[in-house]
Amino acid sequence: MSGKLIRLFLVDGNPNGLRTVEISNMTIYTTVFPRAKLKTFLQREESKKAGCYILIGNDIKNPEKTKIYIGEGENVGNRLKSHALGDKQKEFWNEVIVFTSKDDYITKTQIQYLESELCRIANESGNVILDNGNRPSKPNLSEVDNAEMKQFLDAINLILSSIGIDVLESKKVVGSTDDEKVQEKIYEFSIKGAKAKMKIEEDKYIVLKGSTAVVENRPSAGNAIIKMRNSLIEDGVVKLMNQNEFYQFEEDFIFKSPSYAAAAISGGEENGRKQWKYIGKSLNQVESEEIE
Repeated sequence: MSGKLIRLFLVDGNPNGLRTVEISNMTIYTTVFPRAKLKTFLQREESKKAGCYILIGNDIKNPEKTKIYIGEGENVGNRLKSHALGDKQKEFWNEVIVFTSKDDYITKTQIQYLESELCRIANESGNVILDNGNRPSKPNLSEVDNAEMKQFLDAINLILSSIGIDVLESKKVVGSTDDEKVQEKIYEFSIKGAKAKMKIEEDKYIVLKGSTAVVENRPSAGNAIIKMRNSLIEDGVVKLMNQNEFYQFEEDFIFKSPSYAAAAISGGEENGRKQWKYIGKSLNQVESEEIE
């Protein structure tokens, strides 16, 4: 992949305030801001344009889960006002990401296409609770428009990853090709008969399908570890094996850190950089050898 220039501008000098994000040589224009800055956004030119947006917050019933709503509008500012006030307001959101175009070329049909595809991606990711009651249908586009909107979607994914917002990013992993597997370092961690394997891709710690984990949490396990393991069970990522001796991973799964990945296996707090081993060497040792 060739390098890309992404420009992040803090409009009011506050990293948590209103921000704009642009990719060099692309028409997509992104605005990110907290709900408290809606008035400021409505005074800006991009609020009057056609666009697509993602409302982000936490689910009241399950605060550990991120909840989102994806929408579109020919005047995106008016749509956001309706979500902040009146009968159609949504209480859960505290931040919003708005995607518009630097020029005024994007059409109503194109933004409906974006809304539909973003809903599909978010739903398939399993990473968020999608608040859209009805899934918007995808309109038919010309071959040229279809190619352009796919580029727009790629840009949206790149921007979200660059600013650390992972609402569209799946924790489930597509299988690697045979050529890729040859080059991979596969780390292993064993405890109380459970045996797990993990690989690292682009700073993602991926526990591999077929890995096993202990059933019982340690008495000292914190709430975060217990909730994480319960979530794996509820989402069908892990299932009890025949003898109910271990949980088994039904698919590859991404964790935020090697320690969190190890905790999923052991049911307690772990130092993953010491516990995960590659050919007898800890992750710490492997990394030290690579940078020396």
